[in-house]
Amino acid sequence: MSGRSIESLVLALALAAAVIFAVFVNGFASWQNVSNLAQNSASLTILSCGMAVVIITRGLDLSQIAVMVAASTAFGILLTGGYGVPAALAVALVAAVMLGVVNGWLVAYFEIPSLLATLATAMLITGGSRWAILQGEFLVLLPKDNPFIAEISSGRILGVPLSVAVAVAILAVTGILLSQTIVGRTVYAMGDNIGAARLSGLPVRAVTLVAYVFAALTALIAGLIVASSSGAVDFRTVTNGTLLFEVIMVVVLGGVSLRGGRGSVLSIIAGVFLIAVLRNGMTLMNLSTQAQGLVLGMTLITAIVIDNYRNPRDPETETQGDL
Repeated sequence: MSGRSIESLVLALALAAAVIFAVFVNGFASWQNVSNLAQNSASLTILSCGMAVVIITRGLDLSQIAVMVAASTAFGILLTGGYGVPAALAVALVAAVMLGVVNGWLVAYFEIPSLLATLATAMLITGGSRWAILQGEFLVLLPKDNPFIAEISSGRILGVPLSVAVAVAILAVTGILLSQTIVGRTVYAMGDNIGAARLSGLPVRAVTLVAYVFAALTALIAGLIVASSSGAVDFRTVTNGTLLFEVIMVVVLGGVSLRGGRGSVLSIIAGVFLIAVLRNGMTLMNLSTQAQGLVLGMTLITAIVIDNYRNPRDPETETQGDL
């Protein structure tokens, strides 16, 4: 199956699931539920954009959720400490960029496999933030009456929730980055064969840095949306691993190959649509989190098996740029 056929299949499955839930699950087809589904999927969509770019390079960013929480924590601490929104945003932005640069530097210049490098930085970021900033606590409460927080959580643009509008904008930026820039062409070349890309003179190391910084920036944006909606930054988002699991599942399920070099914005849209519909429908059915995890886990395994079938290992490139 081609990439387009996989995306079409996933979209068709999502539509079929939506129809089934609409018929058999009370409240699924209501406008309020559709609006909630879109808003709840915004942060997942934004995170998936950053993860997709990294995976297309044949990398992986296991620290993305840790970066999200750490950058949001920096923002929240400064905001509650009396600093203005511009100062808090500036510090959070610098923190996210620095963490992305660290990840990219470890992968590009020290040539540490991205799986190990980002796993290590995730542990360092989470442990360091809780020890140095929160002194062992899990939560940072945000002032929900702050105009900036209120605008992110409940603001609208032309009637569209702000979080959804931001997610659409990030999808557009990701599409332009991948399809209209030298960085995007290099990203695909690296995923196809990083050795050949390096020998052809492409800026492989610089683009690796860009990919991980982009993932960190999407983490910051998603973190601000999640924290503003809930009124708190919760480090248990990192430790329970559910959100990271869903981000990877969205990307792979939509058609972004773990082998690298394959995938697009349509892949992200297809994956988010299916996972959001399944999660929402199962929640309305009052299925337990364990049962939902079982269904989503089987879905991810199926996606990986299909990915292995579509993109078998190439003996000439299988050791180059491995996760």
